Amino acid sequence: MRQHVQLNSEPDPSVVVPFGVKGGGLLTGHPIGLVIVLGLLLMGLVGLPEARVFLVGSIGLGGIFGLVLWLRHR
Repeated sequence: MRQHVQLNSEPDPSVVVPFGVKGGGLLTGHPIGLVIVLGLLLMGLVGLPEARVFLVGSIGLGGIFGLVLWLRHR
């Protein structure tokens, strides 16, 4: 018997997507996201010299804020 192959790669909007154990969701639960984010930050630091101060400050403040939130919600 032939099996039906769905050609549409879009997910069905009526299907509920679980958000995983830690709330990662469907596309954000993979560790490759860290590599992608680090690559984008490195490209921003190298490619935009006038934005280096802003990027370093926002990474620092974001890290501190994220650490405080992580410690609070543990």
